[in-house]
Amino acid sequence: MVFLNLLLAGGLAAVSAPVIIHLLHKSKVVPHDWGAMMFLEELLAEHARRMRMHEILLLIVRALIVGCLSLALMRPVVKWASAGVRSPAMHSSAVVLLDDSYSMNAGRPQSAWKEAQETALRYVDTLQKGDDATVLFTSGAGRGAPPAPLFDLDRVREIVRTAQPRFEKTDMPGAISAALQLLETRHNPQRELVVFSDMQAEGWELQDGARWSYLSSSVRASRLKPNIVLASVAARMPVNAALTEMTMSRAVVDCYSPVNFNFTIANEGSEALQDVAVTFSVDGSPKTSKKVNLPLNGREVLAFEHTFDKPGSHYVACKLRSNQDQLDEDDEILHSVLVIDRLPVLIVDGDRRSSLLASASGFFRIALSPKDRDDPTWRTVIEPTVIEPTELKYTDISKFKVVALVNVAALPGSVVSDLERFVVAGGGLFLALGDHVQTEAYNRDLYRQGSGLLPAPLERMQGPSKDEGPAVQVANKGVSEDFVHLGGIVSGAPALDLFRPERGQDWSKARIRNYALTASLAGKEDVRTLASFSNGAPVLIQKKMGEGRVLLLTTSVDTRWSDLPLHPFYVPLMQSLVLDLASAVIPPRNLRVGQALSHVATGEAARKAHTLIAPKIEPVALNAQTQGALAVFTFENTAGPGLYTVAPEGAPAEERVYYTVSPDRRESDLKRLKDEDYKKLETEIGAHHAEDWSSLARMIGLDAGGYEISQYLIMAAVALCFVEIFLTRRNA
Repeated sequence: MVFLNLLLAGGLAAVSAPVIIHLLHKSKVVPHDWGAMMFLEELLAEHARRMRMHEILLLIVRALIVGCLSLALMRPVVKWASAGVRSPAMHSSAVVLLDDSYSMNAGRPQSAWKEAQETALRYVDTLQKGDDATVLFTSGAGRGAPPAPLFDLDRVREIVRTAQPRFEKTDMPGAISAALQLLETRHNPQRELVVFSDMQAEGWELQDGARWSYLSSSVRASRLKPNIVLASVAARMPVNAALTEMTMSRAVVDCYSPVNFNFTIANEGSEALQDVAVTFSVDGSPKTSKKVNLPLNGREVLAFEHTFDKPGSHYVACKLRSNQDQLDEDDEILHSVLVIDRLPVLIVDGDRRSSLLASASGFFRIALSPKDRDDPTWRTVIEPTVIEPTELKYTDISKFKVVALVNVAALPGSVVSDLERFVVAGGGLFLALGDHVQTEAYNRDLYRQGSGLLPAPLERMQGPSKDEGPAVQVANKGVSEDFVHLGGIVSGAPALDLFRPERGQDWSKARIRNYALTASLAGKEDVRTLASFSNGAPVLIQKKMGEGRVLLLTTSVDTRWSDLPLHPFYVPLMQSLVLDLASAVIPPRNLRVGQALSHVATGEAARKAHTLIAPKIEPVALNAQTQGALAVFTFENTAGPGLYTVAPEGAPAEERVYYTVSPDRRESDLKRLKDEDYKKLETEIGAHHAEDWSSLARMIGLDAGGYEISQYLIMAAVALCFVEIFLTRRNA
């Protein structure tokens, strides 16, 4: 027997009330001497025994009345085992949790989703009048207001029958937690949570011990322990060829140089793949195709080169076709590409001189925009503009993609504020040190105890004084100096991929005499070291700030502190650093499913109506929010992956802006939970794995019955009331 309202057990104390009342009102006997009484003693003794028995019986009846009512309020349930269906007197509260990730679309001729729907409907058919059910989906469980329980089982069937898989990532611990919280608010004596899923391992996060420990404690703390069943569908893992990743060889794409698009194709299914055709397209026009064979668990990277002939918004697509493939949702990758014809960079020279190479920024400026003597028509996309620090406060830095401070001593507070707004809005800031830099001013105005632009505080300058001459001259004279060299690349950064040892670039020959030592970066999530010197000191430190980034070079970009400008890698290194800082496209145009789409229009376009063309829906007229000279258009319903196009009313094709929405590619990995995973789930939350309908039927207790006996206790209390009245009248 179990009690649904065990908190009312204190009501049983009321059973003592009749006893206490009886003792308080017990008749008091007053003795009187009477000679004739001696003849009646035997008769009075017999009468006293009958009265005592009557009072005890009446006391028991009254106590039973109170006890029956108290027990009825506690809602006791008596269970027993018997063959058959659910007991009509044992009502259930059920949560049907459907895995609606797009991996459930895998399978031929019947998908895992169709099988899950059929099994869930069959489960709902086992529920009876008085049972309540709630349908949850892994894509939305725990978001928004919790759904109310449904006693209309036809409505439950309709929800299950009409649902479709979505493209959001599965968070199974979060979904199960939301389901358990719902069950705790229900009132039926039997609680069931049934998960219908292909049991794809991705999304369960079994390695996250903290979350599963929390779920385990939630189950233990439940008033009534829920029956948790994991009903797996699609027992055989499907065959799946998937495009899982796309990378570009350059962070910034222009219409002067070719760019490589690298697509990773993977075998995420159950058998080897033959003759998988892969087609590369640009702006909807096919460019080239390739065929690949993939062994089980095999992967291959396919590179496609393309040169864009005009600037503006473009998109590339890679699509695969295979007769063996049983999941279509991961067969294509779309990527929006912003092609530019110029990249304005503002260089603030802290020691500008009449001679170009004598200036602090001389070598840096040449590296960003070199000339080709053999081909005068050749040009780079970077367009540097050099100013002095005093001109910075009169310059509109919003017209530039990157601002470079080269050997600048210090900056006034108003300029620092302008730079902070510039970076937060998506701009890039490059800080190169030198002999004019004032360490205290940088730490005070730019670092600001970690809240400013400077990625790390400057502790001290390392190396001899500038009086000994440029580093390259000292080295060439044979003077013994403690030079350091460029060391390893500490963490992955696209700007430095070209300079890794495996790419053939050797930057370790560069000699650096002077550099700045910085404080430790431990515990700073938005700051990371990209590369270090040979002695371990950081040389490149990057900070994420808002939508933009700040990059600190702890040495100079000229020959006063090092011989970096004299090495072949100097030009591509400086260009890579600047292009990486300029790579942010704001607002972003490559989105995840569910991420809001934002489009910013300026100038004449800001006054025009804009239309969105999205997959599988009619064109949408976008509403504009005006912010000064800008118009911001937003669209939030990006639930479906594909190409989204925004265009001003009546605009030509070249004014269209392409956005792409992609699902989480981790859903392509169809590997299932293993036996040891099911054992762990049983240990953590008491979940049982049902491989087919017969095991599911057994686990949900179709062969178990029971009754809630509250109504019988109330009937017994009423009957005892009549007995009490009868006994009282008889005594009278």
